[in-house]
Amino acid sequence: MKPAAQRTLLALRMLRETPPRLLWNFVVGAGLGNLRAIRRFERRKQHGTVFPPFVFISATQRCNLACKGCWATGVPRPVDMAPELLHKIVTESSAQGCRFFGILGGEPLLLPWLPDFFDAHRGSYFQLFTNGQLLDDALARRLRAAGNVSPLISIEGGAATYAARRGDGRAYGTALEALACCKRQGLITGVATSVSASTFADVVTPAFIDDMVARGAHYVWYYIYRPSGTEPGFDEALDDGQVRALRRFLLEQRRRCRAAVIIDAYWDHDGNALCPAATGISHHINALGDVEPCPPLQCSDARLDLAADVAATIEGSAFLKAFRAEVPTLTRGCVLMDHPAELAALAARCGAHDSSGRGSFFAELAGRPVCGCHNHAGPPMPETSWAYRFAKRHCFFGFGAYG
Repeated sequence: MKPAAQRTLLALRMLRETPPRLLWNFVVGAGLGNLRAIRRFERRKQHGTVFPPFVFISATQRCNLACKGCWATGVPRPVDMAPELLHKIVTESSAQGCRFFGILGGEPLLLPWLPDFFDAHRGSYFQLFTNGQLLDDALARRLRAAGNVSPLISIEGGAATYAARRGDGRAYGTALEALACCKRQGLITGVATSVSASTFADVVTPAFIDDMVARGAHYVWYYIYRPSGTEPGFDEALDDGQVRALRRFLLEQRRRCRAAVIIDAYWDHDGNALCPAATGISHHINALGDVEPCPPLQCSDARLDLAADVAATIEGSAFLKAFRAEVPTLTRGCVLMDHPAELAALAARCGAHDSSGRGSFFAELAGRPVCGCHNHAGPPMPETSWAYRFAKRHCFFGFGAYG
């Protein structure tokens, strides 16, 4: 028999658990707003202009943890994005039709001014990527007051594997406490988990999903581990069999679990691998204002500042244009994982600079082995749930910020 949380449909859970104002803002901001943003994106592409409907922004390079394989580690002098620049990016991106923004880091909750920023942009909707260590009841109340934020809390498997990845066994319990704080405040909340060789057995299981749902998660977002940073841990990358097993698991859980949404950022409705950055549907802006295809891919030829026009700067990036044109000829998967040498050559041709803050991204790229990727062997595995098939076809909702 299913646990009680699994016997309740997600819509009924949200009606029961979420204050009406927060639920309305979510439906309008993350739902209808996304649909409109995608339609405007599609119309722009027909006229040769590409400005993504989804923008992910790392507001700081600082973090209170040092996780294995994270692209944000190893920066000798980490910086924060100026609040004025973050305001500018959101305001000018909104003028292009964007309604949904991912705020990440580092750890964005290290920025004391961030709740005020959310208050100032009530017309936008934000997904807050956080390790949860600073998300207490007081902050959860601030997010409830803003009404336009969905926390996405990173939980890496069970306590033992979490401690191995995070380097602090107490962090696992604190992340669960953050989830409880969000539940008490009625926030629409997600759990993110990075699937690696060591976390696979912990998180690729129905019990993990059921536990997160019982603790208050409304969506569970699965990422494939992308080794990055100064301690990449290439041995943690999934092999092809594990990738295929993960894909089958996601399809099974989408049919089984009715109390939460199960998200991935890797396959379309027909089960074909994809890269959101290569389609132009998303991009990442780091704390210095560098525009990158995605967070782990830390090179750029375009930088935003207070004097720059956001749309013109992004649309004028030779590297992003070449990325969209050339990467699909190499792979439907992750070019960082399975074609690092070709990625380095592409960046060099476009004059892209190292945007990691470490000054070592291209050296790291030269030393990368070819790793397993979501462009798995064997035939594609299409979505078997009509609801997910429809959502992925018409309003694709996974964009790999922590991929």
